[in-house]
Amino acid sequence: MKQKIFSCIAASVLFCATMSAQVFVIERGSNSLPYSNIKAAIDALQDNDHLYLPPGEHSLEGYTWEGYEGTQNHSNTVCVNKKVSIYGGGCSNGANSTVLKSGALIIGKDAEGSLITGIRFDGSFYLDNVSNCIVSRCLTNSTFYLTGTGDNNVITECEFKSSISSTSSPYISNSNSGLSCIFSKCIFGTYSNTLRASNVYNCMFKAAASGVFYNWAVSNNIFIISTSATHSQFKISGTQNTFAKNLWVGGVPNVRAEDNNSLNPDNEIAKEPYANVFVDADAADYHLKDACNGKDAGTDGKDVGLYGTSVPFKENRLPAIPNFSLKAISPETDATGKL
Repeated sequence: MKQKIFSCIAASVLFCATMSAQVFVIERGSNSLPYSNIKAAIDALQDNDHLYLPPGEHSLEGYTWEGYEGTQNHSNTVCVNKKVSIYGGGCSNGANSTVLKSGALIIGKDAEGSLITGIRFDGSFYLDNVSNCIVSRCLTNSTFYLTGTGDNNVITECEFKSSISSTSSPYISNSNSGLSCIFSKCIFGTYSNTLRASNVYNCMFKAAASGVFYNWAVSNNIFIISTSATHSQFKISGTQNTFAKNLWVGGVPNVRAEDNNSLNPDNEIAKEPYANVFVDADAADYHLKDACNGKDAGTDGKDVGLYGTSVPFKENRLPAIPNFSLKAISPETDATGKL
């Protein structure tokens, strides 16, 4: 109960911040510590802190990170290198969204076990040489980098409107490219992505034509290959991938036998007409129609796509903290004396 009270206090401070100057709040035990800019707040973080980013647009331009060893000069960059929880006001919450509009935010190698939620990234976002982090209910309009090595990072209920890049770390010399993740209930808007050692389930891939996968376990996803045809092909490059109970809308997957991928056509749901899939895709309602072959067809007996699993996708993607909405009320009463 005590923790909930302080979370409400921090959320209240953020709400007040939308009415005046922006305030970045660290919740540390029973204390709420306000900061006037994001760099100062991040520099002050200690392990197990909770950082609340107010609604509005925040730039990381002008900040410089000296690297893990303090000897480098990365401009327009801020690094979180503690185990912390970072809460924004939502990634698609209108004027109450929290937006990092430029620069790069890095979740660094000593931030193992951190949580990042409720943020729209218009600048770059990195998970760098880190394990056991959770990124939830975020949206990326710029590249999301999975760099270096790390295990068991969970990416859930996020939307990617730009590419995802899995590569060696630019911040650690001689680092390998092997950051493994679990992607669940995510929306991939485009597919110029290269992912490695990942478990990808109950996601949706829009406008999918080809993909580069390495050591993926791919199940219960929806791949939209074509919205008009039924015999298009999704060309898969990469090796050592396994597939199960994916819905291939408008066509079929195409894998090369020599790449040692495990794909049994009888275990996939292919050539589904696009018109037969969603309740109302134009209104971003991605529930499956009753007639869709993906209904109750997943490996767990539930729907494929975003609304499968025992905890389905949340449309508003608000972070799991108290949220306050603002209602504009006239300063005068009407003829009957009512507001």
